[in-house]
Amino acid sequence: MNSEESHEFQISDNFSFLHEQDGDNIKICNEEFGTLLLTVNDLESWNEFGFFKAVIVNTFREFLAVFPENDQAEFIEEHQIERISFLMKIYRSTSSDDGISVAFTIIINGEIYSMFCTDQMQIAFKKGDCPARIDGNTSNMIFFKKIFNKSDPDVFSFESSLQKGYYLAFIEENGRRKLGLKKGQDDVDNTQAFDVHLETDS
Repeated sequence: MNSEESHEFQISDNFSFLHEQDGDNIKICNEEFGTLLLTVNDLESWNEFGFFKAVIVNTFREFLAVFPENDQAEFIEEHQIERISFLMKIYRSTSSDDGISVAFTIIINGEIYSMFCTDQMQIAFKKGDCPARIDGNTSNMIFFKKIFNKSDPDVFSFESSLQKGYYLAFIEENGRRKLGLKKGQDDVDNTQAFDVHLETDS
């Protein structure tokens, strides 16, 4: 759709709404009362309502560790607590979704970093916290936490809300297991299975 195109939909005898590409706006029109302008972001959003502390472990019993100085995460055997202790934020969504909406953050050297996925299917980190409200129905920070195997409720997979059908997974690269995105398959793919061990403050 180009910027000059629009579509009109009848929603009652007196009202209709007009969707215009420019600015992703929705105009609700009435001949008597004029036009009410809403944005798409007014219609769908995620809102933070809690968090939990956790470490993420793969099927090799390796810990997911963050190295923001290299803009990556990989799985390691050492228990480097600062690099493996995540603050996983939980979001409520105003739209229907599949799974619990979460975002990954971590504090390293006193700085908070947020995890996100790129259009190139890469996992990256940026300095700063995740916002309390995320507008729209996709986000590069939101992942849907799902039970990976019904026989083990402590093992989960994480689907990207931005890259639908793609899941967090460890990817073998030069003898290391780095965090990335892989397309979900009908067959069981244990690279997408993660134990989530909750941490409690001592």
